[in-house]
Amino acid sequence: MAENKTQAPLLTEIEKHSAVWQKITKHLEERLSSLRARNDNDLDERRTARLRGRLAEIRHLLALDQPRPQTDADDS
Repeated sequence: MAENKTQAPLLTEIEKHSAVWQKITKHLEERLSSLRARNDNDLDERRTARLRGRLAEIRHLLALDQPRPQTDADDS
């Protein structure tokens, strides 16, 4: 499977403080907490991997309001 190299869009300052983003953030944080609790259970390898994928995707979405770290490629 090919990895998608496109970067996720960053939210503007107005979007970061919008009521919609606040609701989405609250929902994602609650979902993250719920999935982390499920991950603490004794799951088989396959279910654990799937759950970790969900956790990673939620963390990715929550990072949309964070600045991207600068890389060496950004300097050129």
